[in-house]
Amino acid sequence: MYFAQTLAIIALAVFGVEACTAGEFRCGNRGGAPGPDGAIYICNSSGRWQFSSQCGGPTCCQGGGSNVHCVC
Repeated sequence: MYFAQTLAIIALAVFGVEACTAGEFRCGNRGGAPGPDGAIYICNSSGRWQFSSQCGGPTCCQGGGSNVHCVC
C-alpha cells in the first residue's frame, strides 16, 4: 500500500499530473484532469489522463466518474 502511494507521489512530482483510475472520465481542469475547459478526458490503462473529445464551449462539459457528457 505504501509503495503504491509513494509511486503516485513520485509520478505527480515528475510528470506534474495526478494519477487516475483506468476507465474514469473527467472534464478538463477538474478532478485532476488537465485542460482545456470543456474537454473530456479518459484515464487510460497506464493511469494517465488522455484527451477524448472537445465540447462546444468551456462550460459545456458536465458530470464525473463514468458519466461525463457535453451539454451546450
